Amino acid sequence: MTTPPPPPPHEPAKGPRRRPGRRTEPQTGAIPQHPQPKPRRRPSLRGEQPTETIPLRGSLRGTPYRDPRVTRAVAEERAAAHAMDLALRVAEIMLRSGSSAAGVESATIAVGVAAGLDDLDVDLTMQSMHLQCRTPSGQTISRLRVVRQPRLDFARLAMVHALVDDLVSGDIDLEQADSQLREISRAPRMWSRWFVTLAEGGVAGGVALLLGASLPGVLVAAAAACVTILLSGLVDRLSLPDFYLGALGGATATLIAFFAYVLGTYGIIPISPADFAFIVAGGIVALLPSRTLISAMEDVLSGFPVTGTARLFAVMLHTFGLIVGVASGLGLCLQAGGLLGIELTPPPLDKLAWASGPLPMVIIGAVVIGLTGAITLQDSRRMLLPASLLCVSGVAVAVGLSSLGIGRVTSTGLAAAVIGFLARYIALRMDAPALTISVPASFGLYPGLGIFIGLYHMSSPGTVADGANSTAGLFNVLGAFGVIMAIATGNTLGDRLAAPFDAPVAQRRRATVEQEGDRRAEDGWDIV
Repeated sequence: MTTPPPPPPHEPAKGPRRRPGRRTEPQTGAIPQHPQPKPRRRPSLRGEQPTETIPLRGSLRGTPYRDPRVTRAVAEERAAAHAMDLALRVAEIMLRSGSSAAGVESATIAVGVAAGLDDLDVDLTMQSMHLQCRTPSGQTISRLRVVRQPRLDFARLAMVHALVDDLVSGDIDLEQADSQLREISRAPRMWSRWFVTLAEGGVAGGVALLLGASLPGVLVAAAAACVTILLSGLVDRLSLPDFYLGALGGATATLIAFFAYVLGTYGIIPISPADFAFIVAGGIVALLPSRTLISAMEDVLSGFPVTGTARLFAVMLHTFGLIVGVASGLGLCLQAGGLLGIELTPPPLDKLAWASGPLPMVIIGAVVIGLTGAITLQDSRRMLLPASLLCVSGVAVAVGLSSLGIGRVTSTGLAAAVIGFLARYIALRMDAPALTISVPASFGLYPGLGIFIGLYHMSSPGTVADGANSTAGLFNVLGAFGVIMAIATGNTLGDRLAAPFDAPVAQRRRATVEQEGDRRAEDGWDIV
């Protein structure tokens, strides 16, 4: 037998093929021990990965400050402390100006991310802010600020929003933001105090006009609201709680309306019983703490239960004081009317529409409510027209849905959702938060007339309001509370539904970030 020639030296000897990824055991004569394969579980029974902490940038998802541009990487304690001071001052101004806790938190985190703070904790309550940051060197920096006596100032809030948006977009750096923030904090308020008082009267007059009051009734409603606001300002020097101020305001507005009605009974002023109800309804809407209510519901729905519950309790206490004041004043009016032989007959319980006047008067009334409501909240001049148009749109949606047989609470909630949706879509393109438009536009939906009619039937003597009317009045007041809650929740829902339409703003910022990253990569920089 001939043996095969050995392989050439440049060719490797052929052996058994090895499968890729399979381990071959040494030829020692022992039987290789392979690990037993693990039993395969069904995908439906397989556990998920443990929940990780959400990155700081991820908490900005769905907010106007999504996809921020990081301007620097903070490595030193001094730079981190400066960035935290800037974020704290931004939060202080926003919270003082009337922003919700969710809006303050998103703006604070956006400033921290843009400044390069990777490990930042933000804790907000109704009137305090606590920030804590850990630097790469292990140093912990903590800041605390307490905000007392907040004053609604939507124009200042819009300026802070525009500043934060410019910072996260990379249009300005931290030094420029610090300088601009100092100018914003020192800027005077948009409208003077006496003009805001006239605007409060305009809200009351617009509500009366919307409900179908006569021209004298509209003027009396405006004058009664102005007098009530002035009297509340004088009594406020005694540092009374909001409950007593609300009660005083409700009683004053009711008594002024009754005095005008008495003059109308003797032919001095043409005021009808329906005008009396419309005047009181306008005063109730002007005195309601509407902004705090919407902010409270937004906090509760956005994951701030402690802050939202505290604000909601404060709103309910103020509203209860207003109802007590109106009920007390109405009781005095009914007793005085019995002595004078004057009968007060409000509209029936089934006439609780938002707009019962002629169509031209309804449109004018809604425009007046949105315009003057924006002034009472110290809104900027460029927000007056959008607020008026959205108020007309909200009233039109509520009236249209009611005419189709939909209930008052559902109609109000859907109308408020439309206002919240359009407000966010329009306001962000005007460099302002959505609430600067949505809050004054919602004034036309508040049930001032429903509260008055319910209180009338609950406060009337037995000859006028028997048990059935008292029960109906109680349910009507509770229904008015349901309408108020529907306004707050509808605004928040509309704002959330409009978040996907922020894409142009987010795409512009994302393109800036990508261009900056490409430039740094070309220059050999580390991309943060």
